[in-house]
Amino acid sequence: MIAAAAAAYLSRQSSTLIRGIIGFLLVWHLASVGILILKEAGALPAGLAPYLPTRASVLLSAIFAIVVYGLSFVGTIRQIAKLADPFFETRDIGELRLPFGVTFRVQERYIAHALLFVLLAINIAQVLATVLLNQWNNRFYTALQEKAEATFWIELRYFTVVAFLWVILAVYELYLTQYTQMRWRRWMTGRLTGHWLDQGAHYRMRLAGGQADNPDQRIAEDVRMFTSNTLDLVIRFFSAILSLYAFVLILWGLSASFKYQVWGINLETIPGYLVWAALFVAVFGTICAHFIGRSLIGINFLRQRYEADFRYSLVRVRENDEQIALLKGEEAERQGLAARFTKVVANWFDYMKYTKRLTWFTTFVNQASVIFPFVLLAPAYFSGAVPLGSLTQTAGAFGRVEGALLIFTNLYSTLADYKSVIDRLTGFERSADDVKVPPASAIAFEKNGETLDLADLTVTLPDGTPLVGAAALSVGKGERVLVTGPSGSGKSTLFRAIAGIWPHGAGKVSAPTGGDVMLLPQRPYFPVATLRDAVTYPAERGAYSDAEIVKALAAVNLPALTTRLDEDAAWHQMLSGGEQQRLAMARALLSKPDWLFLDEATAAIDEVGEANLYTTIREWLPGATIVSIGHRSTLANFHDRRIHLTKGEDGLHAAADAPLMALAKG
Repeated sequence: MIAAAAAAYLSRQSSTLIRGIIGFLLVWHLASVGILILKEAGALPAGLAPYLPTRASVLLSAIFAIVVYGLSFVGTIRQIAKLADPFFETRDIGELRLPFGVTFRVQERYIAHALLFVLLAINIAQVLATVLLNQWNNRFYTALQEKAEATFWIELRYFTVVAFLWVILAVYELYLTQYTQMRWRRWMTGRLTGHWLDQGAHYRMRLAGGQADNPDQRIAEDVRMFTSNTLDLVIRFFSAILSLYAFVLILWGLSASFKYQVWGINLETIPGYLVWAALFVAVFGTICAHFIGRSLIGINFLRQRYEADFRYSLVRVRENDEQIALLKGEEAERQGLAARFTKVVANWFDYMKYTKRLTWFTTFVNQASVIFPFVLLAPAYFSGAVPLGSLTQTAGAFGRVEGALLIFTNLYSTLADYKSVIDRLTGFERSADDVKVPPASAIAFEKNGETLDLADLTVTLPDGTPLVGAAALSVGKGERVLVTGPSGSGKSTLFRAIAGIWPHGAGKVSAPTGGDVMLLPQRPYFPVATLRDAVTYPAERGAYSDAEIVKALAAVNLPALTTRLDEDAAWHQMLSGGEQQRLAMARALLSKPDWLFLDEATAAIDEVGEANLYTTIREWLPGATIVSIGHRSTLANFHDRRIHLTKGEDGLHAAADAPLMALAKG
C-alpha cells in the first residue's frame, strides 16, 4: 500500500496540487507507521495507547492517498487542477513575512505548498480534537448518569483544555486560509491579466466573441471566487474525509455494543451496521440532491454573465453621459438597462425556484439526521444494554460519519456556483489561447528591411467578408503618405492589419526592422491618472522630464494644461474631442516614433489647427515616416503621395498612387 501511494505521488500524470496533497498524506502515513511500530514494540507509555494509530488506521491512511489520486482523473477535478496548478508550480519569487520581523524571499510555489501543508496539518489536529471530545462525551455523560462528582470535575477540566486548543486551531485555520486565498488571488490575477493583455489578446478576444464575454468580471470576480472556494472546499473535503476515516473506526467498534433486533433481524450479525446505515442515508441524500439541484449549474453560469452585462451597461452610461445628454437619450438608455436587468431578474427567479427545492430537501435531511441516530439506538439504551455516555458518544460518531458523507448534499448549491466559475475561467483561458493562434486564413506579419511592404494583402472581417485588398504597395523610410477612400471602407482596419493586431485575411505585411512605430486612432485612449501619466502613456513615469512634457503641450496648443500635470482625472471625459486629439499628438511628439500612423487623428480639429499640427510634426519628427488616413483635401499639402481605395467586386482595393494636386483641388 505504501508503494502504491508513493507511485501515485511520483506520477507526473496527476496535477501538482493533487501531488502536494498526496505528498502530505504520505508523510502522515509514514509517521503513523513509525508510531505504530514503536507502540507495538512497547516503546511508548501504555496510557497513550487510545490516542495512537492502529493497524486499521494506518491502512486507511494509505487508502486515503490512493483515493485522492484516483479523484485527480475526474473531469471537473482536472479542470480545477488546470486552473490551480500554475500557482503551485510558479517559480516567481515571493516574500513571506513571519513574526518578529523575520522575512524570507523564496519561490512562490514553496510558500504555496508550505501554507497548504500547514492547513492540512491543522485539519488533522482538529479532527483529532473532535475524536477526543467524542470520547469525552462517553465519560462525561456516564459520570452525570452515575452522579460521579469527582469524575465530572476532572472531565470538565479535560474539556476546557481540548476546547481551548480547538479555538486556537480554528482561529489560525481561518487566518491562514484567508492569507493563502489573497496570495493566490494576487498571483492568479496578475497571471490572467498578463495572459489577457499579451500579444493584443484582449482586442482579438472581443472580435472573436464566444466565451470571452466580460473579461473584467472574470478576472476580478471569478478569480476571487475560484481561489476562495477552491481552498475552502479542499479543506472542507479533506476534513470530511478525515472525519470519515476517524469516526468510521469508532462507529464500527461501537456498533458491537448495541445488540438488539429490528423486525426480527439480529443487528449483531451485521458487522458495523451503524456505518452502513449512515452510508445509506448519505448516498440517498446525495443522489436526490443532484437530481433536484443540477439545473443550478447552468443558472449560476448565466447569472454571472447577466450581472456582468448589466454592470457593463451602467459603466457605459457613466462614461458617455455627455453624448447621452446631448442626444436626450436617457429614455433609450433606461429601456436598454431595463431590458438587461430583466434578464437578471428572470435568472434570479429561476435560481430562487431551484434553490427553494434544494433547500426543502437538504434542510429536511439535516434535521432528520439529528434525531435519526437516537431513534436507531434508543431500543438498546432503554433496554439497559448501554449507558447514556455510550449513547451520546455513538450518536455523535454517527452524526460525524453522516455529516462527512452528506457533504455533497449540504454543499450542492455552493458546488453548483463553483462549477459555473470553473467553466467561465476555463472558457476565458481557452479563448485567450485560441486568439493567439493565427486563424486558418491569416495575414502573415514579419519585420524585414527598412520599408513597409504589402504583398497580395487581403483584409477581411472575422467571418471572411473581404474589406480591403492591396496587391503590391510599398512605403519607404521618411515618406509621407495619405490614404483616402470612402467612409467606412476599411481604411482603419487596414491600419490594424499593418500594426499586426488584425489577423483576419491573407497575404503578407513586411514591417521595417527596428525603429519605433506609433498608431494614433481617431479616439485616443487615456488612462485615469495624472495628466503627466496620461500624456506619456504607455511609457513609465520619469521617462520624460516635466520640461519636455510642458514643451510638447505648448507645441500642440494646449498651454492651459501645462500647470495641471499632477491633476488626477478621467481626461477622456474632461477634454473635448479636439483637445484629446491634441493631447495624443503631444504623446507622439514626446515618443518621437520612426513610423507614425495617423488614423483620422486630427478629424476633430479645425483645418487651421490641423495644419499647425502637421507643421509641428514635420519640425519635431523630420525623419519620421508619416502615413495618414483623412478626408480633407487640405491634407494633401502635408504628404508626398496618396493611396486611394477604390471599390471592386470583392471589396476595396488600393489603387495606384493618385496625384495629390487633384485631391487638393477637389
